[in-house]
Amino acid sequence: MTAAVTTQSAPVAAWVGARPITVAEVDRRMAALREGPLASRLPPEGTPQGRNLRRWLVQVLTVEELVVQQAAVYDVVCEPCEGGPESVALAEALRAGGVTAAVLAAYPLARALRRTIVATVDVPEYEVRAYYLRNRDRHAGPFSQEEPAIRRCLLDAACERAFSQWLDRLVAQSVRLEHGFEHPADPRQPDADHRH
Repeated sequence: MTAAVTTQSAPVAAWVGARPITVAEVDRRMAALREGPLASRLPPEGTPQGRNLRRWLVQVLTVEELVVQQAAVYDVVCEPCEGGPESVALAEALRAGGVTAAVLAAYPLARALRRTIVATVDVPEYEVRAYYLRNRDRHAGPFSQEEPAIRRCLLDAACERAFSQWLDRLVAQSVRLEHGFEHPADPRQPDADHRH
C-alpha cells in the first residue's frame, strides 16, 4: 500500500507547483488502463511491477499537468486539426524518454506546446556537412541533393532533445512526488528494479 499526503479534501500522490495530483486521479487513470485494450499486458496489481506501473502513471500525470500549465504560460491552444493519439515507436520512446514520448503521443496539446518550444531550434550548416561527410555510405549523392534529408533528420533530433531537456528541467523545478509515488527507478523505493 502506498502512503499519501492528504490535502483538506483528498490524498495527494504528487504536486505540480501548487496543483495536487490526487490519488483519486491516479486510481481513475489506472482503472482506465486496466479496463483498456492493453489490460492483459499490464502487470498484476500488488506486484512490484504493478506498483511501478502506478508510479510511472504518476510521472505521466505530472507531465500532463506541466503541459497544461506551460501551454497557458505560452498561450498555446490545441486546434481540432491536432488530431488524437499517435503511435510511438520504441526508438522514439528511448530517445525522448518514455514518459515524454507517451505524453507527446497521447496528448495533442503536448505536441502543440512542443512546436512552440522548439520553434527557434536550428541546425548549423557545418553540422549538416559534417554529418554528410561522416555518413557517405548512407548518403552517396552530392551534398546539394542529400542536404535537405540530412537537415530534416538532424533538426528532428535537435528538436526532440531540446524539448526533452526543457521538460526535464521543468519537472525538476516543479514536481514533488509524495512518499510511495517515487519514480520507478528511484533506488530509495522498495520496488526499484531499474538502475542506471
